[in-house]
Amino acid sequence: MPHPLDSFFAPASIALIGASRDHEKIPGRLLSMLRKNEYPGKIYPVNPNYADIDGLACYGSIGDIGAPIDLAVIIIPARAVLSALEQCAAAGVKNAVIISSGFAEEGGDSAAMQDAIAALARRTGMRISGPNAEGFFSQVQHVAATFSPAVDVKPGVVPLVATKKRIGIVAQSGGIGFAYYHRARALGIAVSYVVSAGNESDLGAGEFLDYMVQDSSTEVILLFIEGIRDVDKFLVAARRAAEMKKPVIVTKVGRSGAGQRAAASHTASMAGWSAAYDAVFAKYGFIVSNDLDEALTIAAVLASNPLPKGDRVAVVTVSGGAGIWGADTVALQGLQVPELSEEVQVGIKQLMPSYGTARNPIDVTAQGVTSGGLQKSVDVLAASDEVDAILVVLSLSSEVRRPFKEEELTPVLSAQHKPVVFYSYTVPSDFARRELAKSGVVVLSGLTHVGVAMRRLVDFAKFSLPKPLDANPAAGTRPFCTSEIGGPVRGRQQVVAPRRRHCNAG
Repeated sequence: MPHPLDSFFAPASIALIGASRDHEKIPGRLLSMLRKNEYPGKIYPVNPNYADIDGLACYGSIGDIGAPIDLAVIIIPARAVLSALEQCAAAGVKNAVIISSGFAEEGGDSAAMQDAIAALARRTGMRISGPNAEGFFSQVQHVAATFSPAVDVKPGVVPLVATKKRIGIVAQSGGIGFAYYHRARALGIAVSYVVSAGNESDLGAGEFLDYMVQDSSTEVILLFIEGIRDVDKFLVAARRAAEMKKPVIVTKVGRSGAGQRAAASHTASMAGWSAAYDAVFAKYGFIVSNDLDEALTIAAVLASNPLPKGDRVAVVTVSGGAGIWGADTVALQGLQVPELSEEVQVGIKQLMPSYGTARNPIDVTAQGVTSGGLQKSVDVLAASDEVDAILVVLSLSSEVRRPFKEEELTPVLSAQHKPVVFYSYTVPSDFARRELAKSGVVVLSGLTHVGVAMRRLVDFAKFSLPKPLDANPAAGTRPFCTSEIGGPVRGRQQVVAPRRRHCNAG
């Protein structure tokens, strides 16, 4: 079913208002990023100071183009933005991204300019992202409507891709949103969308979340939020994600007094009452993470594995000490590391030298890599009903040696019987990452984060949306009222009122 934001994330034509020939400056980088990422649609630079830019005809105004425009990307001085938007609306432009800063985050007259933008969006129906946004990247559609260097394309560099499942990223900080993307790309996690919400004069995190939830190419969602303004839309999207069992990993900042002050000046956001946000996250099964690398590790595990049926973990290693460390890590997260049955141990002992151990953690020793014992042990555990997940702990520093054969590992992982998570206690080489990526493996290098990720995977597998306390259909579907994640909204800016809720929590 079509979504109202389809023409935003997959525009057939883009106008760059304020385009420049200087690729070292933001207006020039916008055109460069679109072209480097092979945007397939039409691009119309708009700047009265140029007749052409990089081989494209340049127009004096949006009205001069005379063709349908799905998206306008605006990077001009703040006081000229409203007039440009009026011209966009008159020309029938469907969507706009305002990169320009200097609005509600500054207060005073600048905030009034943002209020005028919000009023224009309501009056005309044009959907507007920003101002003070870093744009967005639709990787599937090759739309790099951003100046972020994270989406730059280096000639001759083949991207690392380990997962078939893609993650979508919604952030109220452009820098952090594209940091998620940058780190995801380094791990080999495929991405569907990255969107920077900016000041949210019109489009907010709730609507962007809703788009990711219904999008078939997005299977895991990462959120970075300071405060929610479009509360109703956010709650509807959250419930839909829970009903679809689509995982949402969320980082909520602005919990401290200092963080709330910074959030207010950053994107004119008021950070809200942490306890209320936490209640909403818990109700809808959001996975809360307060660390960037941890959040990406959780996303990597979700994007490369099925959900487990229980909390029993087998640890397989080529180093006794590293295996003990891995077992301790998952056990400290409340997961079980059960001793395997005699029958399973006997089978595994045949795959390792006499000085190995098969009890769990399973140490096949370094010899197990060359003898095939490591792979065969994973095969046995994948088929066993004694464990629900496997943690493989090994060294992947070699630039030439493969610990697994692709033709043997791929069928086991593709069968998706249970999660198999790979942790390298040495710095993984690019060779190892790329070789294992062929089998769908994301190599992880933070053991504590791995332990947390496996715990969250178990928790999410067990989560189910609570039934409403009030089953009366007339009560509607809205489970929380605005006071639960902030106060009333004045204009487009949320006003914090840390009070208890007085509405039905169903």
